[in-house]
Amino acid sequence: MLSELVYPPSRPLAIDRYARILSTGVRVPDNVVTNDDIIRRYDLIATDRAVQYAIGIQERRYADPDALVADLLYDVAQDCLAEAGIAPEQLDRVLYTKLLGDQIVPATSIQVLERLGVRQGVPAFDIAAACSGFVHLMDMAIRYIDSGDDYVLILGGDITSRLANTQSKKDTRTIFLQGDAVVGMVLGVGDAQHFMASYLYTDNTYFEYSCIPFGTEMLNKTRAFDNALFNMQMPDGMVVHQAVVDCSAIVAAKLLEQTDLTLADIDVLVFSDQTTLTWEAQLQALGVPKEKSTSQFVRYGNTVAALSPINLHEMIVTGRLQRGMTVLLMAHGAGASGGGLIFRY
Repeated sequence: MLSELVYPPSRPLAIDRYARILSTGVRVPDNVVTNDDIIRRYDLIATDRAVQYAIGIQERRYADPDALVADLLYDVAQDCLAEAGIAPEQLDRVLYTKLLGDQIVPATSIQVLERLGVRQGVPAFDIAAACSGFVHLMDMAIRYIDSGDDYVLILGGDITSRLANTQSKKDTRTIFLQGDAVVGMVLGVGDAQHFMASYLYTDNTYFEYSCIPFGTEMLNKTRAFDNALFNMQMPDGMVVHQAVVDCSAIVAAKLLEQTDLTLADIDVLVFSDQTTLTWEAQLQALGVPKEKSTSQFVRYGNTVAALSPINLHEMIVTGRLQRGMTVLLMAHGAGASGGGLIFRY
């Protein structure tokens, strides 16, 4: 299925007060869940080998039953603040991108501020943009810094295993995908332009190919309450896969157009890897060798908004990404929304 939309034009990133990444962080639960664990738990007709072949995953992390997303976010926020060398009171803004979060209101980001002990009424809010949420927040953060903020904390990720574990009827198309993880990043003022390009889009051609039905649509249809209403419904995963691959090529071209760079000038490429196959297909579409990228899907599964930043953090902590290197980072939310940035780390 090909998109029916004309994508927005690429526009230069017009900022005068520059942002830079001061720190990144990742927190995952201790509980490792293998493919065999899921197969045994739900008595599924599947094998570990078949699951690895189909989507390229070996294990994922599940949070404890009584854990809250805000608990994990608080931990990763502390990590990021410590690495950046700033106190919570110095934050000008906290932004969180979620799939569900702890509740609809108040915002989960406000719970994080409460746990950090911040009492200055710092602006904080949540957005929902699935796998593409973190690039939306990065774009927002660099614009907030351009308009006067000194330090912005952005957070992403969720406890998606609750969706898998509350399903009354197990869907073998999605039961192996989900994993729990949260990510964080602190951005501050830089003395030079680190972010060179940003591009965001939505594509409603793919609007109905991935959804969580809980909301006014469900209430209007007076559907009986069921935990499945909170589960991601994906009628055709291959359409979503192909949409991500096609959109990554479009976004990469739009970003490079803003900078007059080529892919050869990019040191590291970071993708949202909804499956290992999706990561590999994006590399192939752009003609990029695996050595310039990484995928942690095999270890953590689909962590939704945490996908791209987990891969970015992995490149940093393993030393594959060094200060001064150029990064092209992209993320796509089930094909319907996405974007990316080019920046010098």
